[in-house]
Parts: sequence; structure tokens; C-alpha cells
Amino acid sequence: MRYAICYVSTAKEGISDQEIEEILNNSEENNNKKDITGLLLYSEGNFFQVIEGVKEDVKTLYERIKRDKRHSNVIKLFETSIHKPSFDGYRSDLVTETTKFNPVKMQDYRHHLEVLDPKTKQAVENVLRAFIY
Repeated sequence: MRYAICYVSTAKEGISDQEIEEILNNSEENNNKKDITGLLLYSEGNFFQVIEGVKEDVKTLYERIKRDKRHSNVIKLFETSIHKPSFDGYRSDLVTETTKFNPVKMQDYRHHLEVLDPKTKQAVENVLRAFIY
């Protein structure tokens, strides 16, 4: 059985576009190598992330994420066992003014939340919607 954690956080003040790109690219590359799937979005000074995989790996990664000085105010939205993987890999994306109203991306992100219980799914969709719109 897989395990998932989802959180939001605030990027450190003055973080550069280059640092954000490095975070997004490195997260995608490293997590795909470790069989951790999920999604990392950055928009307007905030991060939204879903990580899923083997329970111990996900918990270890989340603890490391919480200690990362490139962001603060880490708020866990959910932590739960899931009956099947919702993501087929690990993705990262920079959400900008030009992608905020992209219904195709929103539908793709929402599709991956189907494995969550209805209450958790709705809560995550609400946060995700705030990132996209």
C-alpha cells in the first residue's frame, strides 16, 4: 500500500526565479529516481506538494522538506494511506499568470486525486484551485 502527504508552504522572502527552477527540477529528478510520485507546484510565493510512495520514504522526505530553509509555514493538508498510486511519476510545475486559467492542467491535476477519500479530495481540490485560478 502506498502512503501520501500533501502540504502547502511559503517560499523564503527574496527567493530567486533560478532557485525556484532548481527546486522544481531537482525535486522531479530526485523523486522519480526514488519511486516517489506526486506533484510540486509553485505560484506567487507558495508551494503546493503531494508526495506518495512507501510510507517510510514519504515520512522521511517530508521531515527533510520541513527543515528546508527555502520555505516556511509548512502546513500539512493530509497524511494518509492510499489504495493505489495516483501519480504515474513525479511532476513539478511553475504556475504563472499565463497558466493560471489553464483548464487542461487543472483537470489533469484533479484526475490524480481520485484515490483520496471524498472529504480529503475536496479539501485538496480547493487548495489546488487557489493555485491554478
